[in-house]
Amino acid sequence: MEAMKARDGARSIANPQLLGELRNRVAEDQAARRAWLRSGGSGRDVQMIDEKNLKWLRGLIRDSGFPNADQVGEDGVHLAWLLLQHADYDPQFQRSMLPALVERWKHHELPGDDLARLTDRILKASGQPQRFGTQFDWRSATFRLPDHDAVNEIDKNRALLGLMPIADYACMMQTAAERIRK
Repeated sequence: MEAMKARDGARSIANPQLLGELRNRVAEDQAARRAWLRSGGSGRDVQMIDEKNLKWLRGLIRDSGFPNADQVGEDGVHLAWLLLQHADYDPQFQRSMLPALVERWKHHELPGDDLARLTDRILKASGQPQRFGTQFDWRSATFRLPDHDAVNEIDKNRALLGLMPIADYACMMQTAAERIRK
């Protein structure tokens, strides 16, 4: 098997087939989400894709563990993270994978913002406050900041992962949501 190079050209990819599968699944995921946000429909297509990807991801992780950069490159690790991020039908599964993602972040295989978003998604699903302020309501395209004390704490947590202040992030997300709706 011929090795493929990661986006930065510094790493050979041991499992290009898995990378291709991740790319295909994420392309389908993102297309369905964009269509849902534009149409304001029920989101049934998104739900079906999420359920299918969750089943596939569980099998992959059961058999091989969470992909690492040697297998699929940093892009592939991010793609696997995205499927896990959208695995909301199994928050325990998401929570169980958090230590693997912390390891990927520590080894510079996963960006801090990906780790922050999964962490917040897990916390929000369990009714706990977010640590990094990453989870907003995409359907309403409204990105409100919490109270001043919470913003200070969130910004401290964000700084630990090398992330921009929450006010800048909220502005960026507002702009992204507006672009998707056009």
